[in-house]
Amino acid sequence: MSNLTMILQSILSGEIKHVSNEFIDEMIENIGSTDPLLRDQLIYGAFCHLIKGHQLNKQQLDYILTVLQNKQLLTLDIEKTISDAVFTRSFTALFYAAILGYDASKQIVSKDLIRQVMDETHDYMSQEQDIRGYVESKGWAHAAAHGADLLVYIAKHPMSTDEDARKILLHIARFISISEGYRDDEEERLARSFVSLCKHHLSEEFIEEWFTELDHSLNERVATNPGELQPYYAKLAFKNFLKSSYFLFQKDDIHESLQHSIKQLIIKSIY
Repeated sequence: MSNLTMILQSILSGEIKHVSNEFIDEMIENIGSTDPLLRDQLIYGAFCHLIKGHQLNKQQLDYILTVLQNKQLLTLDIEKTISDAVFTRSFTALFYAAILGYDASKQIVSKDLIRQVMDETHDYMSQEQDIRGYVESKGWAHAAAHGADLLVYIAKHPMSTDEDARKILLHIARFISISEGYRDDEEERLARSFVSLCKHHLSEEFIEEWFTELDHSLNERVATNPGELQPYYAKLAFKNFLKSSYFLFQKDDIHESLQHSIKQLIIKSIY
């Protein structure tokens, strides 16, 4: 058992409550490991444990964001359609999401760094092509789902603007449109980012116009590309996205008008 693994296990068990910047560097160095136990359960698990336990101070949070941004890990090898770099990008997104979620109430992280995270996320979400879910022997890549999780925390953060919200809608539409048959609950994760956005930004009229236009665009693609699977998968992803959004709105008992419009679109897609 490596020293890194032992320390991570000690963090998760509560034996270690504070870590050095040197150890943070080692976690970041392995953030995209293709070992699913190390990457997901130990490194990401320990990081969440430290965040939730208020065991990382402002200087360390600023340091983590600075290192991740300087190394450009969120867009590492983004030009490659399929590569192991997706694990680095995807889990960097989760680190960002955890820090934004924590900072939303504490507001202790450098505002410049938070703004940079949001801008970097928009850049990343407009480019990610590797939308695999579970990868045999390497675990969860899940860039679409983890990216959607990050969008949730951007939408909720006090520094988020309506311009950020409009970009989030573009990202959601893009990930629906490029679907090649999601099978690992990606549509629900995208729906969660959508519903979070609707709670904090933009008018119901603007949002309704957005999903109506997206529905029309996807229908056109299916009609003009008969027999092609990708437009069909995109339309299916949108239908699943709408279903999840509808029930999330119902669960929170909000936006009755949007609920009604979404319900009508779902019914139209079924009959």
